[in-house]
Amino acid sequence: MSATRKLRRTFTIEPDLLEKLRAIKARTGLSESEQVRQGIRWWIESREWPERKPEPDQAGDAKRVPAPRRRRRR
Repeated sequence: MSATRKLRRTFTIEPDLLEKLRAIKARTGLSESEQVRQGIRWWIESREWPERKPEPDQAGDAKRVPAPRRRRRR
């Protein structure tokens, strides 16, 4: 079993969001960085529609259907 290599990224965050992350850490023990990782994973998964299926072993077994274009809310 091999470990997945994680890549370091740096970004800025608004002070009010950081305060909320720290409050959650104090209440749950979940680190700020883990909260951010989970939030990013949730956000990406929520945008994958239709749900992606594993690729078939042989090419041509299934056609890929592109996701419909999303309309921008006004």
